[in-house]
Amino acid sequence: MTSSLIASSSRAANEKVWLRISAFLSLKSPATRVTYSGILNEWCQFLGAKAGTPESAARMVAATDLHAIAYRKFLETKPGERPRMQRSATSKTAATKDVSNFVDTGRGRKKDGLEATQSNATIHKKFAALRRIYRMLVASNVGILENPFEADKVPPPPKDAGRKRPTQMIDFDLVMDIINLPDPNTPKGRRDRAILAVLFGGGIRRSELVSLRIGDLRRTSSKTTFMYLRHTKAKRDAEQALPDWAAQFVWELVTERRKDGAGEGDYIFVGFSGRAGISSTGRPISDTGVYLLFKQYCMAAGAGAFATPHSARATAITKLLADGIPHREVQEFSRHASIQMVEWYDKRRFDVEQSPARGLDYKKRGK
Repeated sequence: MTSSLIASSSRAANEKVWLRISAFLSLKSPATRVTYSGILNEWCQFLGAKAGTPESAARMVAATDLHAIAYRKFLETKPGERPRMQRSATSKTAATKDVSNFVDTGRGRKKDGLEATQSNATIHKKFAALRRIYRMLVASNVGILENPFEADKVPPPPKDAGRKRPTQMIDFDLVMDIINLPDPNTPKGRRDRAILAVLFGGGIRRSELVSLRIGDLRRTSSKTTFMYLRHTKAKRDAEQALPDWAAQFVWELVTERRKDGAGEGDYIFVGFSGRAGISSTGRPISDTGVYLLFKQYCMAAGAGAFATPHSARATAITKLLADGIPHREVQEFSRHASIQMVEWYDKRRFDVEQSPARGLDYKKRGK
């Protein structure tokens, strides 16, 4: 009888683990839920059970910092995306998962971003997610007394070291060339031009761009155009101004959308399908669609194969700083939580033309 009660109590505790996790994830954004779910699935598989089952709950409760250390070692050798420097910009075979030629198994070697294994940033993100989940479980009194992912016991790898894909800035002189590449005589071309203008002129994120609705494009009493951004990465609404040259392209697109019958609640940027992409779907363009069209125009303009929509954000921030705008004002533009993040996006730091090393001289005076 006693053993039966103990077993019943144990089952109830295990069910409570996943109930708490489900409630925790329900408060996150859809994208965050997908990310956290993937990390939980991998962690449970590493522990030897399927996520969502009583067995996996029991193993999560029993996990210690030693399991977390072993998990980190496992992740450090797990295949990941190949780094830019070791893949062709045109070859489709570059996506192979064979890492035998790229993984250095030498003991003590630090990651330098040229491995085809998971990056430090990816492992750091997984540890941060699991640390938050376990912190919640510890506070929920489900039988977990200590957080196995506490940074003091199991420090995650440095997220900013050995980066595979650092955001690349686009040359200022190429920006308008890129924006003017789309064909203004077609609906798709006018949409693409407006997308590029918003990315470079507003410095917003892809997720913010695809969520823009016609009613979100507004003007102040002094005719300054701004975008109302809903539920941004900082989990709050924001207003982002646009320069006149960028606003002109977006207003032209909005006017065209309204003539086609679109209302204030309809999306500004919709997808196109069919041969040559001439038929509007009426549905919002996807994150992937923005990514692909941005890369297409950047490559056509000679901006390189590794430019991404985030490059436009970095370019806008760097241009403002290069024009002498104070960091505090640029922080308002970028909506970063700190000035340190603005400095991280300042790509002028990599300008070797201004390095003092160019004037370094060991020649003796007078000779």
